[in-house]
Amino acid sequence: MKPLHLCWISLLSFCLPFAAHAERAVLSWADAGWQQIQQQDSSAALSIWQQGVNTLPDTQLLGSLGTFSSFANALDTVKRAGREENVFIIRKAGQSGWVYCALTAQTITRDIEIRQLEMAALKQRVGIESKLLANEAAKFKQKPAIDYLIALEPATSGQSAKTTALVAEKNHSIRSHAAKYQPIMAVAANSFTINSFEVKGNKRVSTDTILLSLRDYYGSEKTSSEFKDIRRQIIDIYNMERVYNVKVNTPRFIEDDTVLISITEM
Repeated sequence: MKPLHLCWISLLSFCLPFAAHAERAVLSWADAGWQQIQQQDSSAALSIWQQGVNTLPDTQLLGSLGTFSSFANALDTVKRAGREENVFIIRKAGQSGWVYCALTAQTITRDIEIRQLEMAALKQRVGIESKLLANEAAKFKQKPAIDYLIALEPATSGQSAKTTALVAEKNHSIRSHAAKYQPIMAVAANSFTINSFEVKGNKRVSTDTILLSLRDYYGSEKTSSEFKDIRRQIIDIYNMERVYNVKVNTPRFIEDDTVLISITEM
């Protein structure tokens, strides 16, 4: 790492604890989703958050706080982060069911080392011990699955923008519309990008446990040798649970940058 870069990181490590107390603007659509959560309407919240993400620039980075098979676990994570961090949940359709992505829309730097310093307090609150990863907003853009849409009313002088939930005329399917928003990933011969995992066949170890154990394998410049490490990692998790008769097939890509992990418990 260059000396100038090291000096910059050292300076940030001193200044960021004070900057953390600065007031952060809350996104109107993120807050509107939280209002629906307070009213125990998770379907409306998910749709409002999806609509909000759809309005973001494709290249805006969203910080990943975890990927879960259970909405309750994803919600617990974003609650621990705090709604002032512009956190929300995006639901995606997977081969074996819904997957819930806990995300933050606060400003994220592309420098992964500086990002860890800037996000240190947030990582501590949600229990992230490895690197906090980020994906571009285009990865999460899709049509809303539920019949709620949001309308942003223009702000008048001295007032913040108001967000209201509206009932749409019909439902929209995530799977039927998601493809148009999916970025086309160019996979090099020797490296590729992993942005999500699909897990199927597991019964004795939860999907969330497996996904959380694979955090270090997300990102770009991955190689085929890491598929062996991923397979070994999952077998080790089963062994720690005293389950020894398990077969984990070699992971493989199923679409874009999503990797399928097939497990057979014997």
